[in-house]
Amino acid sequence: MKKLSILLLLLLTIKGLSQNNNVDLSKIKFCELTIEDLKAQDTDLKQVNLEEMDLCTDGFVQDGRFENRIGYVSKLYPGVIFQKYDSQNSIIAKIHLTREFKGYLPDGNYIDVKTLKASDILKKYDSLDSWTSRGCSDYWGIKKDDKLNFYVKIDKNKNPRYPVDQKYYSEQLIQGIDVISDCYSYFEQKSQNEKLKPLYIVDEKEVSEEFIRGLKPESVETITVLKDKSAVEKYGEKGKNGVIEIKLKKK
Repeated sequence: MKKLSILLLLLLTIKGLSQNNNVDLSKIKFCELTIEDLKAQDTDLKQVNLEEMDLCTDGFVQDGRFENRIGYVSKLYPGVIFQKYDSQNSIIAKIHLTREFKGYLPDGNYIDVKTLKASDILKKYDSLDSWTSRGCSDYWGIKKDDKLNFYVKIDKNKNPRYPVDQKYYSEQLIQGIDVISDCYSYFEQKSQNEKLKPLYIVDEKEVSEEFIRGLKPESVETITVLKDKSAVEKYGEKGKNGVIEIKLKKK
């Protein structure tokens, strides 16, 4: 039942990603949405190779936050390429946006990449790390917190390459956008949160948080909260984060 509920929730999330040909990336739950969820809505989901605009063209340099140079496209989401965390894990850790993308970024900003210039991005955001490059890439990057990355094609006929001709490149069109989530940190934080959860006891039996959420208020007779020493003395190591004791009304 729990898995079914999660699947339905994710499918509803995916359904809301694209309305009126505008994709809303703010509805995507990175590190939770999976390739299987996408396939459940679009059986024609296709695997494609893609250019990593922030990496060296020789393929030697890798980015460990996602599966490099491999993505998945759906006709339901024009201009969107979904990328997995790694080859063994199907969760979505990155999305690459092509020039066909038209819609909302995770922060709610609306863009049409086909007409988007570097100057538009520089005006829209503060505290940008602009004109970055690994030196072996074909693109200049404009970055925000290393999670939102905009790319402009480097003109190899412009010499010298440094210093960057900011006036020239500011008027160039954005060629692609990367939206990246650090799933490693996400799961580390999730694990830490799990460790800090209290122990739930209902009618002298240990239950899950999901069970607690399913209780109706009118079925509860008393709630007792144990903390610190009293919780450990009664329940041992399991009670170190506190204990919530619930007694249900007798039927």
